[in-house]
Amino acid sequence: MSTRVRAILESIEAGEPRRKAWGRAVIGKYREMFLVTLCAGLAAYGFIMANVLNNQDNISNTPGGYGAGTASGRWFLEWLAEAVRNVWGTNTLPVFNGLLSIVFVALAACLTVSVLELRARPSMILTGLLFVTFPSFAMTMLFMFTVGYYAFALLLTLAGVYAAKNWHGLPGIIVGAACMAFALGIYQAYLPVAAALFLLILLRRGCDGQAPVLPILLNGLRFLAVLALGLSLYMLILRLSLSLGGGVLNDYQQIDEMGKITLSELPGMFAATYRDFLGLPFSERYAINSTPVIRFAFLCALLSSAALFAWLEVRGQVRRDAKLLNLLFFALFPAAAFGIVILCYHSNIFGRMVYGAVTAYFLPLVLLEPVREQMPRPGVTVVNGAAVILSVLLFLASANYIWQSNENYMVLYYTNRQTENYFASMVNRIRALPGYRQDLYIAFIGEDIHDATFYNSVYRHSVHHYGGYTDNSNYLKAGKSYMSHYMGFQQSTASDDTARELADTPEVRAMPCYPDDGSIQIVGGYIVVKLED
Repeated sequence: MSTRVRAILESIEAGEPRRKAWGRAVIGKYREMFLVTLCAGLAAYGFIMANVLNNQDNISNTPGGYGAGTASGRWFLEWLAEAVRNVWGTNTLPVFNGLLSIVFVALAACLTVSVLELRARPSMILTGLLFVTFPSFAMTMLFMFTVGYYAFALLLTLAGVYAAKNWHGLPGIIVGAACMAFALGIYQAYLPVAAALFLLILLRRGCDGQAPVLPILLNGLRFLAVLALGLSLYMLILRLSLSLGGGVLNDYQQIDEMGKITLSELPGMFAATYRDFLGLPFSERYAINSTPVIRFAFLCALLSSAALFAWLEVRGQVRRDAKLLNLLFFALFPAAAFGIVILCYHSNIFGRMVYGAVTAYFLPLVLLEPVREQMPRPGVTVVNGAAVILSVLLFLASANYIWQSNENYMVLYYTNRQTENYFASMVNRIRALPGYRQDLYIAFIGEDIHDATFYNSVYRHSVHHYGGYTDNSNYLKAGKSYMSHYMGFQQSTASDDTARELADTPEVRAMPCYPDDGSIQIVGGYIVVKLED
């Protein structure tokens, strides 16, 4: 009997209510991990929480946006954000949104430790550190206007996994599926996190001594039912929401094609997931393994996982009929961790969408538990020594992630300042135009600015970028929002049809492109700013 369980029973015998005794034990078990995770989150994201930093979506959604809604499949995001708007209002509040998000992720990390049954204190703390500092979350923090909802979706996902594992029978399936459906209704990319954790739970059970096969198989079927029912419920509510609202799914990033799979494409999809998973130690994937330290940590995590699993299969106290099942779980794990590749096979995949890859770090931590229990005493010392080395490497990986986040946010700070000054200069040139009047409409010709003199040296001299969101080119497309929110420049803008008609006139075709002299003129009663031919 463990010391913690014994303490709980003693408290109950002493007259303390059962619920209070269990609650005190749970808080005590996760308190240290929660606080360490919270501190790591503040170290990684303190800079972006203390400053107003914008990418192109952030500035466009200031002050009252929350991002894509039902038309992008995120019906619960729209419901939740509209409810919050009616109570609090919707604003980009870095300190509030950032801190709330870190708390949600820290709670999700605690649930992860619980469902994976990690008992070793270093494993618990490392799980929290890696969960909160992983680049997928760091990239989501760039979208400060909506990061709180996404972090809540992650917490809902883990709540669904917890319910499916711990609540037996129909209640566990229903609650787990409901949590999955509502999490998908905020952000669809967290489904692979659940799938990977389900496989880790099954692998943990299968490698745990003489665990019978039938309960493991039934658990696997229950987990599969939770995923399938959650996805079905999500699609049902989405279709009802679109039908009642008279809308359709948009084609941004081919969201209307998400999850549409043909049998002929399946081999290529699964091959892509294994290529990404096994490539983590060797080449950059989605900006989640940009440095040699990270790639080496992934290499050690994968090699130690393979070694631990091989020992359990060959020398461990595992039933023969469970070994084949464990092999199946182990083989499917890469496909689950990078399941987003299957879901979004026909569209672009961004780093913030591959949160499931963080479970690659959890795999050796999960396998260490049964190895420690089954290893003969002379071998435990060797295993513990290897575990210490792995823990140090994973700690260095989380520290590297903290450093990398701060570097990206620092670059973003300078990019924002440069972009603000750039568009302030454009506004000054517009107002200095001979014949300028405030009642004239502005027609922007083109979308991109090709200015060889606009150079972000800070960005060019940093090498570990989070998906390019710190490059100037992304912010030039959001110039109207910068001019509106930072310069207070509210000159009316001509329609797209008018801009196209003006672009075909001889006067505009003869104009040079911005920022050259003559790229801003009054043509046909409109202020024409020619950005590109």
